[in-house]
This record gives sequence, structure tokens and C-alpha cells, in this order.
Amino acid sequence: MTTIFITIGSLLLTLIIAHACYRLFKLNQLQTQKITGLQNQLSALCAGAVGTDDRIIQFEQALTQIKEYQNTLDLGMSPQHGYDHAIRLARKGVAVNQLIDNCNLSDEEAHLINRMHGNNQQTFNQDLH
Repeated sequence: MTTIFITIGSLLLTLIIAHACYRLFKLNQLQTQKITGLQNQLSALCAGAVGTDDRIIQFEQALTQIKEYQNTLDLGMSPQHGYDHAIRLARKGVAVNQLIDNCNLSDEEAHLINRMHGNNQQTFNQDLH
């Protein structure tokens, strides 16, 4: 009778161990699937990060081009501002030499502005008619 109890006990112990092994096996499979899923997500995130880096570089290049374009526009507008200032000075009766020095104009530009907008503008208008 004791052998029966020992046999039954051994059988129960074997079943408990088998059940525990089966649960550990299933848990291992589940964790392996989760790890594979996380690796796939990490790969997707890394690929997205590379794409984002490329887009940031493209945006930086576009920004640089826009800044360069803006600088060329600013440079293009500064001579007009100088001419406006020279015209105001010519209307006040400033001499041609002062227009050249103060407004950074060439001799021809200063003479033309003085003739067109200076105090002797009436003689210029008469010359045109």
C-alpha cells in the first residue's frame, strides 16, 4: 500500500512538474513574441528617425536658401534707399561733392540727381523742352 502511495505521489509530482514546465514553455513563447514585436517597433522607429533626419536636413537647406534670397533682396533695396536720401539732400541744395561723399554715389549719379532734383531743377526742365 505504501508503494501505491509512493507511485501515486510520484505520478502527481510528475504531473505538477509537467504542468509547470508546460506553463513555463508557454510563457517563454509569449515573451519571445513580445520581444519580436518590440524589435519590429524599434526598427520602425529607427527607420522613421532616419527619415526625420533627412527631412530636417532638407528643411535646413531650404531655410539657408531662403536666407540667401532674403539677403540678395536686402542688398538689392539698399541702393534705392541711398538714392532717396540723395534726392532729399539735392532738394535741400546740397552740393554734388557732398552727395558723392555722403551717399556713396558716382560722379555721374550725383550730377544726374542734382540736375533732376536739385535747386536748379527748373533749368533742367527747360532744357528738356
